Amino acid sequence: MKRNKVIEIIKETYSVEAEYLWDGETHAVFRHPGSNKWFGIIMEVKKRNLHIAGYENSDETEDVMNVKADPILIEDLLHEEGFLPAYHMSKKYWVSIRLELVTENALRKLIDESWNLVKPKIKRRKGSQS
Repeated sequence: MKRNKVIEIIKETYSVEAEYLWDGETHAVFRHPGSNKWFGIIMEVKKRNLHIAGYENSDETEDVMNVKADPILIEDLLHEEGFLPAYHMSKKYWVSIRLELVTENALRKLIDESWNLVKPKIKRRKGSQS
């Protein structure tokens, strides 16, 4: 899937615009408006930096998206094609998705999970019962 399509999906689904915190438009950050925490980042990364076999000396780049996920899910995803240990983020709580290799449906589910993981927590008042 192309980065522009992912950015469009996020804008339509969550009403969130991409933020470009660094020079250029190679890294697009997405924040939850309620918590201001990141739920995703799309990055253009050299394949050699992603440790992709066959690209050890290549300057070829690829778009990947990091999303937050449950550590158990990450462990499972890393056994599937299209998923890598998080690039430049906590590998325990984040996973890198090779956008060219995943379906739109799978990507939407992972973005939604990440969105839910960073949304503000509901605080219960003392003395209230569940």
